[in-house]
Amino acid sequence: MKRIAATFFATVLSCGVAAADTFRVGSQVVTTGDSEGRLREIAGKPDRETPIESRNGGLEGYRLEYFQKGKSVQVEVVNGRVRSITQIDS
Repeated sequence: MKRIAATFFATVLSCGVAAADTFRVGSQVVTTGDSEGRLREIAGKPDRETPIESRNGGLEGYRLEYFQKGKSVQVEVVNGRVRSITQIDS
């Protein structure tokens, strides 16, 4: 019974946020490892841009957020490359 409850709880928590390796914009796709230039060429200007700080307080990269059809896609760019893509359903 505890295992079923734990599985159900984990499933409920994971429904709102999904990590992805790709981000589709129209007929083109951005993947982790792509350059920031390619991301901006395909997806355009982000709706929100937030700096990512390193542990020492320096600039590590940027979190770019795009809003599409009732969902938010957050793309982390570090050292000029896409490090992660996270989709948040609203």
